[in-house]
Amino acid sequence: MSDFFAVPSAAGQATAGQAATAATPVATAPPGWYADPYTPGLLRWFDGQTWTEHATGYPGAGYGGWGGPPVRDRSMEMLMPVNRTALSIVAGYAGLFSILLVFAPIALLLGVLALMDLSHKPDVGGRGRSWFAVVAGALGTVGLFAVIAH
Repeated sequence: MSDFFAVPSAAGQATAGQAATAATPVATAPPGWYADPYTPGLLRWFDGQTWTEHATGYPGAGYGGWGGPPVRDRSMEMLMPVNRTALSIVAGYAGLFSILLVFAPIALLLGVLALMDLSHKPDVGGRGRSWFAVVAGALGTVGLFAVIAH
């Protein structure tokens, strides 16, 4: 392997000022896998004296050093329409506008369509918005019929 790689310090971090050569003994870390100082996303084996040619990705890292799917932030999903279908977002807003009664049947229809769409997507959210549209749309539609009948 090349002499240009830095030797990991005792804490496990590579220090750039130390060169790994067999001729110059340096107080170093024990043998093990350490972050490759020149290739992000790789671990390189340090034998206690020098870097070897053995390298691998981080455990659980996918292609190109990228990890798996992103971790879902449930608090963000409650505040913003993140990880929601577009239909459930539109249905939720239509449910809000159903207070004007004219939009209530539209909210009811969009809510039902969004729930049908979400039945095929178990990993996507938006069911609360869709149910809100169904309930608000149903109540608004009843109110709309009461206003028309009166």
